[in-house]
Amino acid sequence: MTRIERMEVDVAAALSSLEGMLLGSYLDSFNVSSLQVTLRLINASACPDKSLYVDLSFSCAATLRDGVTSPGNVGNVDFFVGRAVLLPEVYGKIGVEVSRVELDSEGRLALSMGDSVIELVATDEDVGIEDSVWQVVMERPTGSGPCLGGSLSCVSMGNAVIFMLGAER
Repeated sequence: MTRIERMEVDVAAALSSLEGMLLGSYLDSFNVSSLQVTLRLINASACPDKSLYVDLSFSCAATLRDGVTSPGNVGNVDFFVGRAVLLPEVYGKIGVEVSRVELDSEGRLALSMGDSVIELVATDEDVGIEDSVWQVVMERPTGSGPCLGGSLSCVSMGNAVIFMLGAER
């Protein structure tokens, strides 16, 4: 039986893990439910001769901005209004590769894709609920070998966020 171990990591370790899962991947599809959006990406470089799914799920504020504009006040926009603007723009990014990943200690995650940036921001409302704000999960390939896999979550602790790395043991 496979056991998933989770441990808290600092921003540098979290960013390194995110880069391994997301850099070079490209958006394949997305799924929307009442309070959560999942972006499904495909990473063809994490494991030799295999393409792995990477799911980025979030329930926090998000925006898609051009790559030149500096980060705005994403967290000041109503979640549902922001999502209504985000989703048609995300559709246009299907097939576009993630070329850069940024992360800060407050849970802001930015993915550069072509000439745009998808930005997720943990707001005060998100931080107050003591739950996952966003999570990136890369499927574990069958067999063995030098392949990445695992998960990284931005988790609210009530007054701040922490990053939790999950790996099979």
